Amino acid sequence: MTLFLFLKQIVDVLYRYHWMDYMMVLMVVVMLIYQLLLVRPDIKKHFTVSDSIILLLGVLLTVSYCRDFGEYGIYFKVLSAFLMYFVGRVYYDRIQECLGALVSAGYCIVYANFIHRLVKFGFAFFSVTNAGGDLYYYDTDMAFAMILAMVFIGMFGRNTLFKCITVFLVCPYMVQCSDAGIQKVLMWIIYLLMLIYLVEKITDKRKLSNRILAVVVTGLLAVVGFIMLPVFCSIDSEALLAPISGGIFNSEHMLGRYDGWREVWQHISGSGFVQQLFGNQLGYPNIGSLYMKILYSLGFAGLFLLIAFVVSVIYYCLRIKDRKTFYTTVILIVMLLGTGVTVISLEATQMSWFPMMFAGMVISSVQVEETESPEEETEEY
Repeated sequence: MTLFLFLKQIVDVLYRYHWMDYMMVLMVVVMLIYQLLLVRPDIKKHFTVSDSIILLLGVLLTVSYCRDFGEYGIYFKVLSAFLMYFVGRVYYDRIQECLGALVSAGYCIVYANFIHRLVKFGFAFFSVTNAGGDLYYYDTDMAFAMILAMVFIGMFGRNTLFKCITVFLVCPYMVQCSDAGIQKVLMWIIYLLMLIYLVEKITDKRKLSNRILAVVVTGLLAVVGFIMLPVFCSIDSEALLAPISGGIFNSEHMLGRYDGWREVWQHISGSGFVQQLFGNQLGYPNIGSLYMKILYSLGFAGLFLLIAFVVSVIYYCLRIKDRKTFYTTVILIVMLLGTGVTVISLEATQMSWFPMMFAGMVISSVQVEETESPEEETEEY
């Protein structure tokens, strides 16, 4: 497990070599089968609503794939994310022991890209506005990787001066001096969540923190709905985005996406009832949004199941005693959903694997905690 967790972030940098991705997926399948055969868990006893939602999403995904067998790459990437959820379910305790591997890989990723940019731009180092993805293909991928590493280092790394420099200087520089607009917004939201975690450690105000985090996730979903609103009704998208335009948010990038999203919606609304409910095939060019892609490929049923899954995970997050796992899971969900506005984040293993894995960990951790302490009543939040 240590090797797997360390290699994942490294392989994401080298994803142009597709065989590495395939090997990681194969490793996931082997680990999952091995642990199930070794532990032989009582599936009926531990089965949850979240598990059933993932299985239903897998069924919808398979049905959509069967309509167009050419999109096998998309199918297996999303399916592998669902498998990572079950890896978190059966390996939760082992992953807890190997979190240092995520920190080590995070440092490697951050400073490999940092040095690459320094060498590439030289004296123009601090005036970069588009880094060309550094060691990645695009700035969005690079910025997501920097934030992911920042989270792992910040939450699980040892408290050193090197850690502070990395989390508060190098990572924000890499994201801010790039063309990744959504990631710039997400980075400051995640800093806020990490600050709430620090304040909770000092004040022990757990119930208040839970409420704040629930509001943050709910607010994020509301903002996503707000941004997507012009796609479904006759609202001037430019006027809608005007109040939040400027600064780190560039509305011009968003405005260019609306035409494509409206085209997708017209295709969906012109489909039959069954297609609207359960989706069409997986392939559709230039959707560029997780939510529009789910509506198109998995239908309204798929979108409902995704929201239900997020709600179920948050429900378990509010019951877990391990606050680091709690905060990390919430942060990763925010990253996945926030990035999903302009990227089909569930189809990118870099963006989907860790959120799904930690979601599975949270549920299993809660089940173990309640089994070990049955006499303790669950605290109400």
